[in-house]
Amino acid sequence: MNDKGINNLSIQTRVEELNDFTLLHSKFGNVAFRAIQKNNLYSGFTVGMERITKLLKEEKFDIEIFQQNPVEGVREFLHGYFEDRGGNMPDIWADGNTVFLETKFCKDCLTIEAEKLAEQCHEDVCAIYCRTFAKGIVSVLEDLFPEIVINFYNVSSRRDGKDSDCREAFQVLSPKRIENP
Repeated sequence: MNDKGINNLSIQTRVEELNDFTLLHSKFGNVAFRAIQKNNLYSGFTVGMERITKLLKEEKFDIEIFQQNPVEGVREFLHGYFEDRGGNMPDIWADGNTVFLETKFCKDCLTIEAEKLAEQCHEDVCAIYCRTFAKGIVSVLEDLFPEIVINFYNVSSRRDGKDSDCREAFQVLSPKRIENP
């Protein structure tokens, strides 16, 4: 499985990645964040592709069931990713046509710990690191199911160096969507 981004639970790997971001930022300024964001989006996309092909090979992904309820399909896809990855497990739930991913008081967040050890890290690194990685994972589903659109946005974030909480939303738009009972 891909060992980049939030998929890798090694603190040393995370520190190296953050130091690489710092190097790019020191040489290119804020324009580097666009490149860093794309890198993490593509890393997430690679992990999403690996996940869906693995599920298909194991006959654990039913295309018709996903198409009947893509909101629940996105929720299950994200939940399964974090469950398989291990480590810090966010809360993941659906409300209406939106899937939420939330980490609350996440004292064991590897990114926060890595930031303490990294040379110098931009305080908004989560926006270009963790968030775009998660967006990349679900964007695979948009490509494979062109009838759905997944709007991704940050609902709330807190980074204070000690605790953190963050809520991301994946709004799933589909003409076939079945309302939750």
